[in-house]
Amino acid sequence: MRKLLMYRLALPFICVCILNTVFCQTEWTLKKDHNGIKVYTGKLTDSKFNAIKVSCNLNANLSSLASILLQPSLQPEWVIATKTSRLLKQLAPNHIYYYNIATIPWPLANRDMVIDLTIVQDSVTKKMTVTANTIDNVLAPIKGLERIPYTHATWEATPIGPNQIHVEYFLKINPGGGVPAWILNMFIAKAPFESFDNLTRIIQEKRFQNLKLDFIRN
Repeated sequence: MRKLLMYRLALPFICVCILNTVFCQTEWTLKKDHNGIKVYTGKLTDSKFNAIKVSCNLNANLSSLASILLQPSLQPEWVIATKTSRLLKQLAPNHIYYYNIATIPWPLANRDMVIDLTIVQDSVTKKMTVTANTIDNVLAPIKGLERIPYTHATWEATPIGPNQIHVEYFLKINPGGGVPAWILNMFIAKAPFESFDNLTRIIQEKRFQNLKLDFIRN
């Protein structure tokens, strides 16, 4: 039992190390640089779909960002093409499962996915790392929707001043359902930029300012 508990506690860190190794080996090309938000794409050796990296500063503390990410129902307010998003299960204050439906232009079917999101923090540097990965066997497939088979996202957020954090976001995705890689790669930088542009605005709203979470040191 003790070994199992230690494995569960270490698993998020193991996943972060694996993903960071993959992303660090990627050569990034800057695709958009506007309003302090930089969006890069990178070719991957194990996927025909390009990876994404976003770099920006947010005028908020770590708890504010964590609070937004732990409330999936907020995603239609800032994540582009989100039709609906809802909490499925709260496993711990820093660990949730949530369900998301993304709107895709006709004639393709809308996509859905179940995400396992975990937040951990380095006790020394205060860097907060968020992993958000698709998981199976939590929710049965829904008729009329195409289940996204694979997505891995990592957020790395570090305090850089009073009420200001630097964020780097990394994403690997396979949208499934026969989406041509060349089409997705052509427009893949647009949605992350618009989503982060929205995030930089809503995180400054009064409801998200100066928040404190028990498991986060701001």
